[in-house]
Amino acid sequence: MSGDNALNLPEDLKTRALENARQATPVEALAPLRQEALAALEGAAFPGRKTEAWKYTSLYALTDGHLAARAEGAAPEHLPRLSDYRLVLVNGRLDERHTTLPEGVSLGRRASRLEGLTTPFALYNGAALEDAVTLDVAANTDVSAPIQVLHVSAGDAPSHCNTRLEVNLAAGSRLTLIEQYLGAGPVLTNAVTAIQAADNARLTHYRLQADAGDSLHIGTLLFQQTGVSRIDSYQLMAGNRLRRNDVRAFLDKSGAELNMHGIFVARDRSHIDNQLCVEHRVPECTSNQVYRGLAGEKGRAVLNGRIHIHPGAKGTLAELSNKNLLLNPGAEIDTKPELEIYNDDVKCAHGATVGQLDALQQFYLQSRGIPLAEAKRMLSLGFVNELIMSLPDQAVADWAQPWLAAELGQRPGADEEAA
Repeated sequence: MSGDNALNLPEDLKTRALENARQATPVEALAPLRQEALAALEGAAFPGRKTEAWKYTSLYALTDGHLAARAEGAAPEHLPRLSDYRLVLVNGRLDERHTTLPEGVSLGRRASRLEGLTTPFALYNGAALEDAVTLDVAANTDVSAPIQVLHVSAGDAPSHCNTRLEVNLAAGSRLTLIEQYLGAGPVLTNAVTAIQAADNARLTHYRLQADAGDSLHIGTLLFQQTGVSRIDSYQLMAGNRLRRNDVRAFLDKSGAELNMHGIFVARDRSHIDNQLCVEHRVPECTSNQVYRGLAGEKGRAVLNGRIHIHPGAKGTLAELSNKNLLLNPGAEIDTKPELEIYNDDVKCAHGATVGQLDALQQFYLQSRGIPLAEAKRMLSLGFVNELIMSLPDQAVADWAQPWLAAELGQRPGADEEAA
């Protein structure tokens, strides 16, 4: 790509996004949000190569025309089921044939204007929405089994879909939510998930991203803890042609607690970019982030983790840990933890490491008759096994173990002699 074309890329993408958004035909309930988001999108700047937050992630893949067409493919006949309760969205549209929800949880086809959805792709999601799903969990409702929301993208040509999920937990409610992304083909999934938790609400949240390697994903995950609540989030993701995850959390009630755990694996030439930001805006809140990354062959992974302690947020306890493992010299992981603190009475810590497999450990396993490829796989599994073992729901753990084993298996052409 020439320098001139690279400089024009952000404007070209914005033009295509605006054209597509103006042609959207949303359900009536989405019209007000769409108009507001469209106006904001017109004033937004799409990221280019000089945009700091996108310095490691190029949008060049989108020049194939993904924003010019909407995905129209069909979902596969057999879809995974991780719970008795399930919703299925195909290319962003709810397939009502698969809807099964428990008592105390109501379904709406609407979306809200929410603070924190400010990136160009989050704005485009609102401007171009044709369908949306909102789950409202009634007060003091303890949902007995997880709700699985399955996002399926399907298409044979470069195209995109916008998917929107909002979950509102009323006071005293408890829920386990499993978001699972599936898809194959050159489809860009532009996803927004927004979760709000009131007083005494408790959420266990999973975000499973196992789209095929030729797909693309740009996602926004928003947590808003408006009450004394607890959220435990687990994000498991494999790299694909382009994967970008923007996660932003607002802790707005003293006593709120947020725990985020993640595993990301970039193999072959796949790409993953995680941008995390936790906003402590009131006193006496707790957040903990633990992420593990692995990259092999020519895979590239990025994690930027930011903890923002606002003025007056005394008594904050916040920690971030990101440990990464390179499976061979051709892989790359870029990690950058950040602390922005405007209060002295806090306890904050962050740390990041990038290392390679231990040659002595490999030699030890080989000396016991284990082939090098299997030794490397075993050590890689051991690196993230603690997080896998901590998954609270057995159905998710049963899915995660073979998924991770497959992602860490030997790749054709991999340099097996490299540490």
